[in-house]
Amino acid sequence: MMKGLGITVVLAALVASPLCAQFVQLDVDVVAEHTEGILRGQKTYRVYGVFENQGDIVDAVYGEKSAPLEVKTSTSFYQHERGGALTTEIQRYDISVAPELAYDSWVTIGLEDNYLNALSGFIMEFGTFETEGGAIATNNGAWFVTPDKRQALAGESKRILLMQLTTDGVVEGIINVHGRTKAIYDENGEQIGGGDEIKAEGLVFTAQ
Repeated sequence: MMKGLGITVVLAALVASPLCAQFVQLDVDVVAEHTEGILRGQKTYRVYGVFENQGDIVDAVYGEKSAPLEVKTSTSFYQHERGGALTTEIQRYDISVAPELAYDSWVTIGLEDNYLNALSGFIMEFGTFETEGGAIATNNGAWFVTPDKRQALAGESKRILLMQLTTDGVVEGIINVHGRTKAIYDENGEQIGGGDEIKAEGLVFTAQ
């Protein structure tokens, strides 16, 4: 049995400057507290990027030499045998026959399963994250979508889903986000504004 939380809980989502004005913050939501079964004692978190405007775009979460990416827990992340590091590996049908798959740990941009999902990884090594529940870390890689994909756009909440993590430990993360502000068009379809680069680095979050 799990206890679902129907409210947004922001847990120590801290911003470590510098970052651009268009990025607001990271939100960390508790989406489930598990009290029975193989997930007993664990919590499932979702991490969102929050932006200034509906229609702002995230096209990559990345790490590079000057701004490394690392997401880790003091214990291990839950990994279901039918899951994967990217949401493109989460089959919607499989969740209906293996309910625990809904709490697999993964990274994404916008979507929680494979349906119409164009997510890709670039020089990302997810080996220990996927096989042992270890950390995600890179100083030369990213997960990304092309900016024309609907999943890259912030909706009415102005939030874009970036990852789901299930663990009974303390989560610590530092990530970097790249995107564009919402494009503004005139009546003739000519772009007259927006489209400015969003590059927010050193975004820190914790959860427990």
